[in-house]
Amino acid sequence: MGRSDMRAAMTEDHLRSRVVRLIGNASRGREAQEQADLFDNPYIVADKRNVSVPTASMHEFLDYVCDALPFGELYLFGGVLRDMAMFGRRGFASDIDLVVEGDWSHLTRYLEKLGASRNRFGGFRLYVEGCPVDIWAACETWAIREGLVPYRGIESLTRTTILNWDAILFSWRTRVVICPPNYFSDIQRCLMDVVLTKNPNPLGAAVRAFRHLCSKEAELTENAARYLGDAARCYSPEAIVRKEIASYPGRMIDPVVLRFFEQMDTSSDAVIHRQLHDGIPYRFNAASSFCKRW
Repeated sequence: MGRSDMRAAMTEDHLRSRVVRLIGNASRGREAQEQADLFDNPYIVADKRNVSVPTASMHEFLDYVCDALPFGELYLFGGVLRDMAMFGRRGFASDIDLVVEGDWSHLTRYLEKLGASRNRFGGFRLYVEGCPVDIWAACETWAIREGLVPYRGIESLTRTTILNWDAILFSWRTRVVICPPNYFSDIQRCLMDVVLTKNPNPLGAAVRAFRHLCSKEAELTENAARYLGDAARCYSPEAIVRKEIASYPGRMIDPVVLRFFEQMDTSSDAVIHRQLHDGIPYRFNAASSFCKRW
């Protein structure tokens, strides 16, 4: 979906209503003693590949996970919230990332009982209504485990994302939105910034950033432009395109955009600012003519 499709959320309340309407109502309205043990949940079955496939709705599954965390919290994180904040219901096309703050070892028993498969970052993957769901402990997020971001509570995760648009959490139990103060103004402007440049898959991270830039015709901060310039010089256009083709069903990255960033002068913010605003080179209608001048 591109910039012309955007229906940006204006406030936390606006996004909260979108999430609740899309995923489901708040509580099942049952008393704690009436809640079924997750082990015996009749809605959940495992498929022949031993990957759990809950047949319940997404909100029922999230409620059941909360039941298994009586002294913890469950948060939606990142891409699914970004897409709903930018596009509303039509933007709900991401995998769903969930993070847990609380007794992770206790929840692990439930996830293993469901047959959820371990992912390479120490969390689990399973499918709910056919949608891939990844779930892991907040303090085991890669950037925190690697010591790049100190863990001082769940808000620390907003400093672990590649892009500012992903730096958002939503508590399923309390419906609280956690994000930087400028999150919604950035979304409304389609202003893209880079939060953390370190990543376990640096080429994949660069491809994601270029795809967002090209598909949404985003405005860029100087920081984001420097990141893209460094990436375009680190990886050849062929390597970036190959990675995009291998990772996504369709191509969005314009080779002209890659050539522009490969030649960008990133010596100072002032120089970057001038280049970004001299013809707006990453807009499709100006990219080719601008690059010819370089």
